[in-house]
Amino acid sequence: MTVDASVSRTSYPSSSRTYLADGRGVAWTALAPNGFRLAIDAELVAQRVPPAVVRRARLTEPVEPVDFWRRWTQAEVLAKLLDVPILLWVRTHRLVAPTELDASVALRTVLYDDLVITFGLAREGAAD
Repeated sequence: MTVDASVSRTSYPSSSRTYLADGRGVAWTALAPNGFRLAIDAELVAQRVPPAVVRRARLTEPVEPVDFWRRWTQAEVLAKLLDVPILLWVRTHRLVAPTELDASVALRTVLYDDLVITFGLAREGAAD
C-alpha cells in the first residue's frame, strides 16, 4: 500500500486507488483472485464529519469521527464493489453493511497513521 501525493491512475494503473481531502492518494497493489474484485477507501481521521451526510445516513449526533469514518469507508468500499452509487447506498443501507453480503464480501478496516482505511474483496456478481 502506498499513501502519497503521487498516487494517480497513471502512476498506479493496476492498483485500487482512493484520494484524500489533503491531496494524497492511497494505492492498494494487490492481485484479486480470479472471480473477485478489490476496492479501497480511506479518509482522514481528523477531518470534519459532514453534517449533511450524518443527516442523510440518519445517524444520531454527536457522531464520533473515527466511528463515522470507519462506517463511511466500509460503505464506500461496498458501493464500489457492488457498483452502487454511494449516495444511493447511504439512502438504502445508511452506513450499515447488509448481513446478506457476509458470504460474498470481506472487509477489513484499519487505522493507519492519520487515516481510516477499508479494504474490500468481493466475488464477481456479489450484487446479483
